Amino acid sequence: QDKQAVLGAVAAMMGVLLHEEQHREHAWEQLLWLLHQYQEVQDTARVTKSLIYVLEMLEGVQTLIPQGTALAISTAAHRQLSDVTNEPGRAHKAVLSRCIVLQAQICPEETVMFLHSQLNGGSEAGRVAALGLLGALAHSDAPATREKLPQVVEAVRSVCNDPSAPVRRAVLEFIRELLSSGSQSCWAWDVVGHIFSEFSRSSGRLVAGGLFAWETPEERALQALCVDILGSLDVSLRGMTKLLWPRLLQYVVPAQYSGMLIPLSRCLRALAERRERAGCAEEEEEPDAVDSQEQAQLPTPQALLARLLVVAAAPHESGERAVAALQLLQALHGRIHRALGVAWATEIPLLLQYLEGKVREGRERLWGQRRGRAL
Repeated sequence: QDKQAVLGAVAAMMGVLLHEEQHREHAWEQLLWLLHQYQEVQDTARVTKSLIYVLEMLEGVQTLIPQGTALAISTAAHRQLSDVTNEPGRAHKAVLSRCIVLQAQICPEETVMFLHSQLNGGSEAGRVAALGLLGALAHSDAPATREKLPQVVEAVRSVCNDPSAPVRRAVLEFIRELLSSGSQSCWAWDVVGHIFSEFSRSSGRLVAGGLFAWETPEERALQALCVDILGSLDVSLRGMTKLLWPRLLQYVVPAQYSGMLIPLSRCLRALAERRERAGCAEEEEEPDAVDSQEQAQLPTPQALLARLLVVAAAPHESGERAVAALQLLQALHGRIHRALGVAWATEIPLLLQYLEGKVREGRERLWGQRRGRAL
């Protein structure tokens, strides 16, 4: 209790000193003393509580933090988050992340550079912690932080091929944060491709002799995370049709992405509906959204038709993938051939009705089996 009182008093004193320019040098000295307490006290959450109070005061004062002090803050917060022997709780992690976000609003360049440096070396836990902090910056709506998003994305690209499963998961979680931030810049949405690359990477690994290794629980978990991120993608944001349509359409045909077809179908059907409803209106509303169809390797109508028919006809344990293929086939009829619209409007709903009935039967049978085992 005495130590907590001292930490609180020092933080309050720094708050006063920071408002007077002639006393700020002394405030920086006290801040370094506060950071040193991470090595002295057992309950480091108390130190973090005082640190965030000081950073909030700094944001209000709008003064630059000395470069050495900024580095000390970043190092201390990152070290706490990457400590595997004394891992902070969820609430403490959230406050530490908030500290970095606040610091990035004051000195964004130094903060991003520090986190980038932690990705290029150090421990696995350190890279995971840095990715989590970069994700927090990506989700921040502060103007100073938003300006640094291109640098943040480029920093994460440097570890996209990291072999570590925890780092790969952290990269995917960063992408989730980035895509949920509402950014309409093309360079931000280019990372969608990594979700599919990671899914394909996790599907199976070639070993000596050309045989595929069995999937580990870690690889299955990464696959599930890829599907979840794509499934939770919000395509209703203004400008998403122009940004996402070419990026997603190119992943329909390659067989290695078949496991992503259900969420992919949902996204593309929603985008196709918006394209049909809005026509060119949305493109005119979004002058800053660069059309990337030239960069994307769009499939031909023949390839789309062949691939979706194969998936729809292929046996699968759930049947949901076949339903997704037919639903997407119906939504893309205009892209495949406009004359198909009338015929497919009659035929595909009948096929869907049959398949969806099979899916329900399969679910009921599975539920009955599970209930029987439970009893």
